Amino acid sequence: MTFATAGSTATGRPAVPQLLVTVAAVFALMLLAALFQLHDPMIRHDDYPALLADPSLFYSKTLTEGRWVNYLWHLRGVVTPAWVNFLTYHLLWAIYLGCLVHNALGRQTEVWQRVMVALIAGLCLPSVLISLWFNTLIPGLAILALYGWLATRLSERACRWLMLVFVPAALMSYTTYPFLILAMSLTRADAARSAKDLAGLLVLFIASFALGMLAIYALNYAEHGVFGVPMADWRNPSPATDLASALKNSKLAADFLVNLVLKGGYSITGLALLQTAVLGCAVWAVWSRDKWRALYMLSGAGLGLALICLQVIRSGIDMPVRSGGFLWAFGAIFVGLFALQLRDSGRARLSRNLLFGFTALYVIFAGLTHYFSTEWNRLSRHMAADLGGGEGTVYVTGTYLSLEAANKSDLQKDQSVEFRLNYLTGREIVMCESRPEACAGLPEELRGGLLDGRGFEVRHIDGGSVLMLSPKALREGKLEAARKNRQADE
Repeated sequence: MTFATAGSTATGRPAVPQLLVTVAAVFALMLLAALFQLHDPMIRHDDYPALLADPSLFYSKTLTEGRWVNYLWHLRGVVTPAWVNFLTYHLLWAIYLGCLVHNALGRQTEVWQRVMVALIAGLCLPSVLISLWFNTLIPGLAILALYGWLATRLSERACRWLMLVFVPAALMSYTTYPFLILAMSLTRADAARSAKDLAGLLVLFIASFALGMLAIYALNYAEHGVFGVPMADWRNPSPATDLASALKNSKLAADFLVNLVLKGGYSITGLALLQTAVLGCAVWAVWSRDKWRALYMLSGAGLGLALICLQVIRSGIDMPVRSGGFLWAFGAIFVGLFALQLRDSGRARLSRNLLFGFTALYVIFAGLTHYFSTEWNRLSRHMAADLGGGEGTVYVTGTYLSLEAANKSDLQKDQSVEFRLNYLTGREIVMCESRPEACAGLPEELRGGLLDGRGFEVRHIDGGSVLMLSPKALREGKLEAARKNRQADE
């Protein structure tokens, strides 16, 4: 048996309509999983500059993260509603995923099979987590979607050379996006594989990645006078200077790998072990049937992990789980090919159950993640309704960490409250926890503690309003953690 190759379909229908159906189905099911976000999507504190097209609040990231493409997006001057941006982000993501599985599984596979595999890649926890920065990441996904579409129309050779353009652009959008570009080449069903070909492809990718780094360094030098990408202080970098510090930082890299496995199973140990076992079986099955195809995909995943771990060991910073989402692109293709082998070996029911089972789990857990992420949105709408009767400045006393909704939505900074309430009310918001001097004149009885069952209380005063929160955090250590991350701008 050989895997289905890209070409005309078994029914003679052209490939493009099938691709459109695949993309449309993936888009619809991802929106189903994100149902609670559609009318009022959750916006992280540092995603507001992209929503409001305010480049001044994003400018520092050009130096500390090299996100120059995203900075250009902030200069657009056109502000669109959050729900429009949310839909745009997921449409672009669906286009990339549809093109990935279209080329990887072959055009003789059923559309539903491609849709299931695409959802496994697109609804993994890292992908769901990073989608919470949907306003900022639209240009990066536009680059991925365009490259994916070109990969379905152009020859493999042409797409490889296009990496010299698309990889640097993707790198200036999000650090691990280039590996999603690489995945398009390494997973193609119609590739002629050999050791020489694989080496040439990886060398071309590394050269493209290096070109992107050089472009970032050059832009930083021209704009900031710094030839490089210095780590922001809030990341608490601890660069390795000798063997002992490198070994110490290697533990951070090991923790990152463990978190990918455990949190990648939506923090459910059973699910994490199950998907690890299934992935192991899928890799073994594909390797047994076509070792070169397996080696191509493993090399891409391994290269991405190696570069991330090297960065962690070199700099001593923690890497978030969301940065490892590209691994699910490779893993989903392995599972999809495994399902095709089961089907072609006479175990069609097992093949269907495997794909439907995993897809259903991912849709359900992605939906729950989106639901809990919007807990803060629901509470803040009540706050805005109570504040709506007043005018002037809103003074927020106490700490946002006292709110259960803030913990469920994983608010990282008090700016999450400031930007959200300003967005809903249009009024100036002063966070007394970070600006105590601005709140010095408030009476003591308005500094928190007199709360109703919702966890907050609003009082209107001359020239403004006071939103009172509890002065104590709900969870021990939460307040201290927030203080350490005061300068965080993820």
